[in-house]
Amino acid sequence: MHTKELVQKMNLEVIYGDTDSIMINTNITNLEEVFKWGTKIKSEVNKLYRLLEIDIDGVFKSLLLLKKKKYAALVVVPTGNGNYITKQELKGLDIVRRDWCDLAKETGTYIIGQILSDQSRDVIIENIQRKLIQIGENVVNGSVPMKQFEINKALTKDPQDYPDKKSLPHVHVALWINSQEGRKLKAGDTVSYVICQDGSNLSASQRAYAPEQLNKQENLIIDTQYYLSQQIHPVVARICEPINGIDSVLIASWLGLDPSQFKVYHHYHKDEGNDALLGSPVQLTDEEKYKDCERFMFACPKCGTENIYDNVFDGSGPLIEASLLQCSKTECDESPLKHITQINNKLILDIRHYIRKNYNV
Repeated sequence: MHTKELVQKMNLEVIYGDTDSIMINTNITNLEEVFKWGTKIKSEVNKLYRLLEIDIDGVFKSLLLLKKKKYAALVVVPTGNGNYITKQELKGLDIVRRDWCDLAKETGTYIIGQILSDQSRDVIIENIQRKLIQIGENVVNGSVPMKQFEINKALTKDPQDYPDKKSLPHVHVALWINSQEGRKLKAGDTVSYVICQDGSNLSASQRAYAPEQLNKQENLIIDTQYYLSQQIHPVVARICEPINGIDSVLIASWLGLDPSQFKVYHHYHKDEGNDALLGSPVQLTDEEKYKDCERFMFACPKCGTENIYDNVFDGSGPLIEASLLQCSKTECDESPLKHITQINNKLILDIRHYIRKNYNV
C-alpha cells in the first residue's frame, strides 16, 4: 500500500496491486522512457526497506486484467537499438488448464489475440463475432475433428480407489479402459474423454466416454450443445467480460445457442478499495460453477474409507437421506454424524491449505 501511494504521488496510475507486486500504467509508448520510469520507481521504493527489494518484472504493451492473478498481456522484449518484439503471457486463465478441450482453448487464444491487438474496438468485436459464428456452425455440422473435443484430466489415485466414481467422468472412463485388455491406468496417468449423447437423460459427467468408444458404438454422438454451452461459452464469456459491446447473451447467439438460457446482470466488484461496475457473464449451472473445485473428503474413523461430500443429500424421492448419515462403504455401519468435531477440523485444515496454495500461485 505504501508503494502504491508512492507511485500515485508521481502522478502515475496504479491499475493493480497485491501482496508483492504492482502494475502501473505509464501512458507512455516510448520504451526507453518507460524503463527510465521503472528504474526511478524501483530506486524510490527500495530506499524505504532494508530486507525487501522490488524489481522491474516486465513491460507490457497491452494488458487484459480479468481479476486477481488472472491476466493476458503482450510482454515487450527489447532487442537493442530501441527495437523490441512482443510475446504473449497468460496467467491463471482457463485456457492454460488441461481440463478444457482444445477447441475451447484455441477459441480463447484467438479472442485474447484479438483483444490485445492494435485494431479498433469495432474491428475486434466484428472478428470475434465472425469467429464464434463459424465455430458454432462447424461444431453442429460435424466438421470439427474429434480430437478437438477431448478433455484431459489426471488421476490423483488409482481409478478403483475413488469412492465416488460415477460423478467423476475421467474415473469411470479410466475404469472402462482398465477393463479392456492391454491397458492399465493408475495414479498420475492422464485420461482423455469426450462427452456424448447416448440416448439417456444422465448428467454430462455421466455421459463421458473414451474416444475409442465413440468410434465403435453407433449410438454415441458428440454432445454439441454441451461443448458449445459448457466448454466454449464460459471460456469466451470470462475473457470478454470487461469488453464493452460483448456480453453473455451475444456470445450465446453467435454460437447458435438459445440466448434465453443466458443472462447478463451487473454487480459491483470490489478490488483494491475501488468499486468498478462490471458485467457478469453466464448464469452457470452448479456443475459448471464448481467444475474446478476439489471435493471435500473425510476418512471414516472406523473403516478408513474416504467419503466424498459434495451434496447435502444423497438419493432421491423416498430414498433421499442426509449424506452424513452413513459411511459410503455399505459394509460399514458407522455414522459420520458422530464425528462432527473431526469433520469440522478437517474442513478448516483444507481451507487453510487452499488459501496457502492460492497465495503461492
